[in-house]
Amino acid sequence: MTPVNNVHGIERAISIAAGLAAIALGVQRGGVGGVIKVVGGALVLQRGLSGHCSAKGFLTDPDAEIDYLRQRIASLRAALPKVDDYPSQAQRKLDEKVDHAVEETFPASDPISP
Repeated sequence: MTPVNNVHGIERAISIAAGLAAIALGVQRGGVGGVIKVVGGALVLQRGLSGHCSAKGFLTDPDAEIDYLRQRIASLRAALPKVDDYPSQAQRKLDEKVDHAVEETFPASDPISP
């Protein structure tokens, strides 16, 4: 899937700067208002870093934006099995480490003391 960049040049730089400023001000402010500023700043920062804005896409070319979002959903859906399998892989590694530790700690030749 080719990324659709609809935010370019100075607009992108302004989005990055505004997003960073809003995050910094939100952290400094604290509270509910600060959280709202941080979330808003993160969205604006993401817009600048990715070069894509869905709101702008819907306003300028809704059909192309819908196609882009369908492609994005399909790629995320394809990646989902890898994410779903991750906990089982991590659990298997942990089980192997525990089994190895048990074998090293309690060799079969030593009786367990009462």
